[in-house]
Amino acid sequence: MKLRTTKSIFLLFLFILLTGLTVSCVESLSDTQTSAVPTITISSPKTNDTVKIGQNVITYQAADGSGGQGLSFYELYVNKGFKKNYQLNSDGTNPAIYLVVDSTLLHTKISYSVKVYDKGGNSKESTIQTNIYVKDKEPAAPSNLLLTKISDYAVTLKWQDNSTNELGFELWRRDVGSSGVVEYRKWKTLPVNTISFTDTGLSPYVDYIYKERAFGEGGYSAFCDEVTTSNLPGGPWNLQAEAIGASSVHLTWVDFAINEQGFQIERTDPNTNTFKVLALAGPNITEYYDNSVSASSAYSYRICYFTLTTQSSYSNIATISTYYIDVDPPTITYYDTNGLIKWHDNSHYQAKSTIIERKVGLNGEYFELATINVDSGITDYQYTDPPTGVIYYYRLRQSLSTRVFTPYSLEIHIP
Repeated sequence: MKLRTTKSIFLLFLFILLTGLTVSCVESLSDTQTSAVPTITISSPKTNDTVKIGQNVITYQAADGSGGQGLSFYELYVNKGFKKNYQLNSDGTNPAIYLVVDSTLLHTKISYSVKVYDKGGNSKESTIQTNIYVKDKEPAAPSNLLLTKISDYAVTLKWQDNSTNELGFELWRRDVGSSGVVEYRKWKTLPVNTISFTDTGLSPYVDYIYKERAFGEGGYSAFCDEVTTSNLPGGPWNLQAEAIGASSVHLTWVDFAINEQGFQIERTDPNTNTFKVLALAGPNITEYYDNSVSASSAYSYRICYFTLTTQSSYSNIATISTYYIDVDPPTITYYDTNGLIKWHDNSHYQAKSTIIERKVGLNGEYFELATINVDSGITDYQYTDPPTGVIYYYRLRQSLSTRVFTPYSLEIHIP
């Protein structure tokens, strides 16, 4: 009887022990199945950094915990107060998060943090970034930069100031001339609220190109559109157009470029008034005859030079109207070593004046020696300095209208 009782007690003890172990194992398994927390780390802006008024990108990394169902959304807190909710992108990627700071916080220090949530409702807040100084945003860019020539050696620039927080302006300049190219560099720093500047000490044979930007506490604005002296009348190109009667236009310009591969000549289409490429001229060429024009028609021209890899800005625009008919040039009928030149007027009363040009030596340049009104009836000219030891060359042409001429006569030389 005593043996049976002892066995019963042993079995009861063993049952209790096994039941306790089972409960303990279940509890341990339940603990290991608890959902993992997501993670988030901020790279910038960080503690002690600086931000601007307006939108600042927050650079961060975030990921769901192991075994999680994926991230869901983010919350932005500024100065410990909720600011904005950011949902994941439609493709499941993390959204761009911005620290947007309004002007009431200018010149103060702020703190912020970002909190991430997963689809299981678990969340994790980033380390709070503190002591972040708020400075002003960059100023707005100036616009409508204009350029006018006031002499061969000076230009005036004017622009529109579009900002209220600039500390000043930077004027940048690029020079293109026969001695080479000086690339863009900061040329002048100008005070706050400046809207114009006169640049002096220039060369009439250099193309000056300008651009400008504003600067302030928040940095630099974008540059405004650039302007150039090349398209000013009488600028470094000094592109000029003359009509030769009804069927030709003579273009001349200054070759101030270096290492050019050639020049591109453009002319307006009379039907659309838009520029189209007319021809290419070789390097070091300074004139071109357009023999494809029509009578009594207006044309505008512009040119640029090109290198192996770049094309320059355009020249000034030269506009001309052709005559309604072609007119023959005057004919030189007599000349002698005493300085007398006579001619015959072939214009049939179309010409307004006769222009006498002269150059010294074969390689000299022609210049205007005299202009005689056709209505005077004079068809001869007596020059007072007959050549002594040099050869003078002469040619004549007649003016039909403003910058419209007959062709040149045959050239003569004395002696």
